Amino acid sequence: MSSEQDDAFSPRNLAVLGGLLFTALILGEAVFPRHSGDTASVSMTVDDIAMRLEPVVTLASIQGNATASAGGEVADMSPQQLYQGACMACHAAGVAGAPKTGDNAAWGDRMGNGIDGLLSSAIAGKGAMPPKGGSAYSDEQIRSVVEYMLSESGM
Repeated sequence: MSSEQDDAFSPRNLAVLGGLLFTALILGEAVFPRHSGDTASVSMTVDDIAMRLEPVVTLASIQGNATASAGGEVADMSPQQLYQGACMACHAAGVAGAPKTGDNAAWGDRMGNGIDGLLSSAIAGKGAMPPKGGSAYSDEQIRSVVEYMLSESGM
């Protein structure tokens, strides 16, 4: 045996290693006890587990549930509310080349085929915009939103 091996297994090193092991065992029992007197916290139902796994925020809650369905609450929404629910996220900031609401020049460039051409692009989707802006709005609701954005842009 070399002198380096003798130093590696010296009584002092073994004592430090034993102390660290003892400390780890004590902390392990304090933080993660093996036996808990409260069995209710250990046994969870499937519903409890499913509730804990649900996302806190969903895309529908961010968009104000505007994309949920074309019936019910969405049918009663004004064009401004529809815009805020599905269109504002991109058209307020000009995301991915979307014409900004209020930018007369940008909307004027897209009015080459008239409002019907603009409406067909909005319904079918164009570029990065999915069909109907990713919403479940009816064609009439999309028309009202397009008209709203055009009026806000001075068109």
